[in-house]
Amino acid sequence: MTDQLMSPAKGAAMTEPHNATTAELLTRISAQTRIDDPTAGWSDPETFQAESLVWPERGWERIERTGTIESPERDVWEYVYHRPGSAPAEVPVAFVWDKTAPEPQGRVYYNKAHLGLTEPRRPLVAPTPFQWPEELRRYYEAITSGERALLEAAIDERAVFQSPVGPVPAGVFIDAFASTPERKGGVPLQFNTVTAAGHDYAVEFTSWRRPPHGGLGVYGFRQGKLVSARAYEGPVYR
Repeated sequence: MTDQLMSPAKGAAMTEPHNATTAELLTRISAQTRIDDPTAGWSDPETFQAESLVWPERGWERIERTGTIESPERDVWEYVYHRPGSAPAEVPVAFVWDKTAPEPQGRVYYNKAHLGLTEPRRPLVAPTPFQWPEELRRYYEAITSGERALLEAAIDERAVFQSPVGPVPAGVFIDAFASTPERKGGVPLQFNTVTAAGHDYAVEFTSWRRPPHGGLGVYGFRQGKLVSARAYEGPVYR
């Protein structure tokens, strides 16, 4: 594990005082009974503070809130953690605040490879019944089948995918997952929870690649086509 890939040292103080974004995140973390973290596992807030690599006060220079999807069942908050001097300098992190359990619970998603880790995230959420929005169903059928015609019909040509390896234009994404005479395309995904706000959806999923792993995808649709996607998963090998 190199210094460039490691998280800020445990116990390190932030280089800037709390801002409103960090304070709000700390307050929400403290309100959970359990938090499922990629490295600390199921933790109470005190254990999360001690062991999680993305504890907000663990030496990050700045934390920026980048997205919010909220529903009666769940709130999904997206962030970028900034750490100049390390690679990558920006680490996308997402929190799912689950309000369906008897007591509040959180789940944390990010690409573990950004912090120098090599083991994929285990699958962690069982399928929950939900109503399929038609535009999300079309994308799901396209990405799981690998049929080029379905992918091109479901994805706007100007879309950009924020993947575990960085931004990927729509054309490159379609080429990567479309079937060809030489190989079967598609991804064996299972959508487990869907949190919707308008035409934006946060989806906790299981990828049945080898090895299977859990992740979070945030998808934006306009006029029935996917225009943006952000994936919080990794490392992904196959």
